[in-house]
Amino acid sequence: MIQVRLWRTAAGEPARLTVTGHADRGAYGQDIVCAAASALVETLIIGLNTVLHESPMGSVDPGDADLAFRQPLSSEARAVVETIAAGLKDLAETEPNAVRFDERVR
Repeated sequence: MIQVRLWRTAAGEPARLTVTGHADRGAYGQDIVCAAASALVETLIIGLNTVLHESPMGSVDPGDADLAFRQPLSSEARAVVETIAAGLKDLAETEPNAVRFDERVR
């Protein structure tokens, strides 16, 4: 199962995102649910790094991402993070046996 956790500040700002695990819906490299989650995380990194030049802190490895966002986020960076979070949440809703989405306040 892919576990997605989004931590927010008390003010509701995205502060940290972790994505770990495997959906187990297909062989490694052929799992479309894992591919979807990976594409969303990679798009988040590209949007923040390349487009906005606001690199998150943390790491991304196959099957594991742990990203902390600088506070306060610019409105553009927040829009990117919120969009990707919404995509991950939607993936969890459409694939509940493969992805779990959890939000917490720091």
